Amino acid sequence: MKTHRIPRAPRKAAFVCLALAAALAAVLAFTARAAARGMPARLHVTEQPLTARDRAVRAKYPTQPVELRDDGRTILAFPPRAARSKPLTVVYLHGIHGRAENGCPWLREGASELGWLVCPDANEHLSNDTFSWSGSVSDQRAVVARAEHAAQAQGADAASAGVLVGFSQGAYVALDLVRAQLGRYRGIVLIGADVAPARAVLAAAGVERVVFAAGDLDAASAPMKRAAEQLGRDGMDVRYVSLGRIGHSYQTAEKQALRDAIVWAGGSS
Repeated sequence: MKTHRIPRAPRKAAFVCLALAAALAAVLAFTARAAARGMPARLHVTEQPLTARDRAVRAKYPTQPVELRDDGRTILAFPPRAARSKPLTVVYLHGIHGRAENGCPWLREGASELGWLVCPDANEHLSNDTFSWSGSVSDQRAVVARAEHAAQAQGADAASAGVLVGFSQGAYVALDLVRAQLGRYRGIVLIGADVAPARAVLAAAGVERVVFAAGDLDAASAPMKRAAEQLGRDGMDVRYVSLGRIGHSYQTAEKQALRDAIVWAGGSS
């Protein structure tokens, strides 16, 4: 009986095919495990070319903050996305034990359509290198005034009433400034705070529009909805904005809702 042996060349080709198949199986298994753990698989992916719309969206807003200086203090800021004849000043007031650099980028899309977004750190520097608002309303106003002056030095219109955006403790500070009539604001955006400003107080300070915003899982959500409804009944131009299924935070997937809220707050006057 003759024994038929496979020639060397086909044998070698078969071995290479088996090796490639095994390598492919290993890569696919790793990719599946990485996806299940939320880890990026390190595979080369050819990107699709950007469309004209993609480029327009990416170029729509400034992506990198700048540092402004006023009275020896550094203030994080985002410039307007396009030239404006009278750019407004939008001031962001962060929450307790916070840092301006954390929240500022989340607000840039809407604020950059209005003018300069300035984000000062609060007036009390804590031992863990975070900041909180403390002292008198005049002390807090001094921080906000420096931020506004820094924006005006870059071309923001000093004669136009601006917009205040406050998150958590920053929302209470924003309302304290409004009650004391320290500063001029056409609109305020209050995020994640159980606040219920009175229509008369807002009108006396010149505030024309108010936005209440909170995550659906934030304990402040329900009382903020009620406050918005009451202000609406009292004749205030007001909106409540859901930030989606998040808790006490501004880090929302509903970025368009947050952007629209800021633009709307600054759209009057």
